[in-house]
Amino acid sequence: MEWIGWASLAILIIALVFLAVSAVKAVKSMKPKIDHLKAAQERIQTETNKIKGETDELKVHQEHIMADVDHAKQAVTLTVNETKQIPQNAKFLAKTALESRKNKKTAKA
Repeated sequence: MEWIGWASLAILIIALVFLAVSAVKAVKSMKPKIDHLKAAQERIQTETNKIKGETDELKVHQEHIMADVDHAKQAVTLTVNETKQIPQNAKFLAKTALESRKNKKTAKA
């Protein structure tokens, strides 16, 4: 009976050695794959950072364009408003000129 205990112990030791060897092989076989995944992750992170930088540049450019559009819009609005006042200004100028002529004629007479 004693030999069964020793045989069981030997089998347990062999199983543990086999488990350790299998674990080492699995880790070694996974290392290149893990390195490949890390390299891919770094490339993706680099591209993400590049795209984020370009996005920030585009936002700044968009803000400049919007400011230019607002400036042009204000200029056009001012021009249109001034154009709408031309008839009134012309009437006022004509009225003032006529009154000025009448005053000069009355002063001469």
